[in-house]
Amino acid sequence: MVLRRLSSWLAPGRGGFAGIPGLSRPRDWQTLARDAVAQCEALVGEVVRSPPSAAVVRLLDNISDTLCQVLDAAEFCRNVHADEEWRRQAQQVCIELSGYVQELNTHFGIYSALVRSLEQHEAASAAAAAAAGAAGAAGAAGGFTPEALLVGRMLRRDFERYGVHLPREQRDRMAALVQRSQQLGMVITQNVVDPRQLGTLELRGPLAVAAQQLPLALQKKFRPLPPGGGGLPGGLAAPADTPTLHALMRGARDERLRRAAFEACQRQPAANLAALDALVEARHEVAALMGFPSYAAYQLDSFSLAGMPSAVVAFLERLTSELAPKCAAELAEMRELKRLHLGGGTAAGDSGTSSTFGASSTAGGGSTSGEQRAQGSSPPGVQVQPWDRQFLAQAARSGEDAAKLNALPEYFELERVVEGLGELLRRSMGVGLKEVPLEAGEGWAPGVRKLEATHDADGFLGTIYLDLHRRPHKFPSAAHFTLRCGRRRADGSYQTPIVALVANMAQHSSLAVSEVEMLFHEFGHALNSLLSRTEYQHLSGTRGPLDMVEVPSHTLELFAHDPRVLSLFARHRATGDPLPPALLRALEASRRRFVALDQQQQLQYCLIDQLLHGPDPPTGQRAADAVAELMRTHSALGHAEGCHPHIRFTHLVGYGATYYSYLYAQCLAARIWQDHLAEDPTSREAGELLRHRLLQPGGAKEAHCMVEDLLSPASHLGKHSSSSGSDSSGSSSSGSSGGTARGDALYHAEGGYYPDPSAMLRQQGLHV
Repeated sequence: MVLRRLSSWLAPGRGGFAGIPGLSRPRDWQTLARDAVAQCEALVGEVVRSPPSAAVVRLLDNISDTLCQVLDAAEFCRNVHADEEWRRQAQQVCIELSGYVQELNTHFGIYSALVRSLEQHEAASAAAAAAAGAAGAAGAAGGFTPEALLVGRMLRRDFERYGVHLPREQRDRMAALVQRSQQLGMVITQNVVDPRQLGTLELRGPLAVAAQQLPLALQKKFRPLPPGGGGLPGGLAAPADTPTLHALMRGARDERLRRAAFEACQRQPAANLAALDALVEARHEVAALMGFPSYAAYQLDSFSLAGMPSAVVAFLERLTSELAPKCAAELAEMRELKRLHLGGGTAAGDSGTSSTFGASSTAGGGSTSGEQRAQGSSPPGVQVQPWDRQFLAQAARSGEDAAKLNALPEYFELERVVEGLGELLRRSMGVGLKEVPLEAGEGWAPGVRKLEATHDADGFLGTIYLDLHRRPHKFPSAAHFTLRCGRRRADGSYQTPIVALVANMAQHSSLAVSEVEMLFHEFGHALNSLLSRTEYQHLSGTRGPLDMVEVPSHTLELFAHDPRVLSLFARHRATGDPLPPALLRALEASRRRFVALDQQQQLQYCLIDQLLHGPDPPTGQRAADAVAELMRTHSALGHAEGCHPHIRFTHLVGYGATYYSYLYAQCLAARIWQDHLAEDPTSREAGELLRHRLLQPGGAKEAHCMVEDLLSPASHLGKHSSSSGSDSSGSSSSGSSGGTARGDALYHAEGGYYPDPSAMLRQQGLHV
């Protein structure tokens, strides 16, 4: 495969944004939306007139597909398009179509048609089974296949989750709450990238002097500040966007400057605090209307792997306990680094700021006491603060190791990395990637690229757009967007998916290791979309349970950690030499450094997510106090008073009550790797197993059944590392986990499931 860099940008006004027919100008969004609604209204008429059968499920899936092809594309456009008018028109369509979707979700006529179809199928199946004396004798009664039945039941659950069966007053209230939640979600994510909401970080006096010691590339982002009122000296203004503030925290030797950047990152955009409060309140009221004690219970009810919040809590508590000793050891290492690199590491108070941070906390319980003892045993004057973390992690890469790590991007050229991904997929799954030119107006910004995916037996799989480089007003994180789902059409042909992978890389061709891993991660989502072969788009690819969606992406990310996979593409850009063993060793050591503290940070986000979506969700000052207490209890670095660690955490919008999924996925991906891929990551046998058991089913297989199918002893391809681990089945730890082991990979806890974390801890060198 040969990839060509496409440097030209076709103006979006010339037609066909993202390959969508009829979308050549911003105002075409309105036409597309009107046409979609008209088609759906015709389909709604068919649904309410149809006799009870699986045809009703198919019609409902047609409605969903018609709307999603416009709504998903508009959501993508409002997040990535370089032109403000395109973004504005797309956002307006998102709002309007979301309102129409809510009307459909509370349409009693189509809900009734679905219920009649399901009930008739169940009655016919029961009668046939009784007559035949064998259960399931009429499994396809009324045309219902197992997948059609699953979609029908999921759709019924979705209707009822929107309150269609409630009395009129409650139904109207539910509609208003759902619409408000969607609008608040848009506001929260937009605030995180809006310079007007983020403001600037003003650096005056000593802070301005310290900023002038930073790398020139970072200084170029600053602008001069004139003298202020009250005799304030002039200084510098730094943009308060997340990449700039994190660069300051990594690079500033001056502790006051690091602290200023940290506080700006955790206090702005201030508007998000009120928006998050409103979102939490709206979600809790939705759950209450549906008879659930919490939004978390509402979210996890049916079809998720966790099933119940109690399973999530049991998992997080077990992981907290497992990580505590390693976090304490890493904190001690950071403390010594601060002493060495910062001339004794004076406390914040000694450098002109007040020392009021988490080390003095006396919160008890769990792992906190051990972590606090580690912090409290610091030599006098040496105290690691939350704003030190990124600087000290960077400082750990000093001397010879730093030189080796700094040389790594020379071996990861973007073109070769994408080619290497293609070669890996070709060998392991028979999937090929080919870059093709964009049609006129198909792109939305400079540098957008288009890949076509094919399979050596199944033919064309779908389209992947790559939008990898940073620009203003763009979605701030790496992400996978679905523009069109796969599904079987009425004529028997297959509607192939269209997806887009978005990142925020600097404008260069040499990638940092983290960017290589990110690219593999997002390709895992893309493969889930491209390789799923469901009959209904409702179950296509990443439309499975949220706590299974991240498993393919985390599994593919592990490929980027393996030297045998890196050898497919890691070549020096000038000489073509492969990665030297010394650089591979430095890379592996770097990955293991402070990994427990990294995992603890993810755990904190999961706990905040559960807190805000629990039975008594706090808002306002009560929320600030509860989050602060959570941080004191669960962070080795303590809590910075007046800060809000979740203020820019946009996953609270899309993953409300389900952010634990990331840690679930890491546990499951590590087991998949150890059971099937560790011996030979390019094995076609292992690749086919993943393709058929993890990717092709999409959401058409129950989550715990998929896990057991992948990770039961019968599925193992041979002798693998996890089978030899003393804790691989979880039986030795069940007493402390709050659950009982099920199969070879899952615990059962009060009606739900959670994965054994042992494989993940082994994978990351954290298993004790």
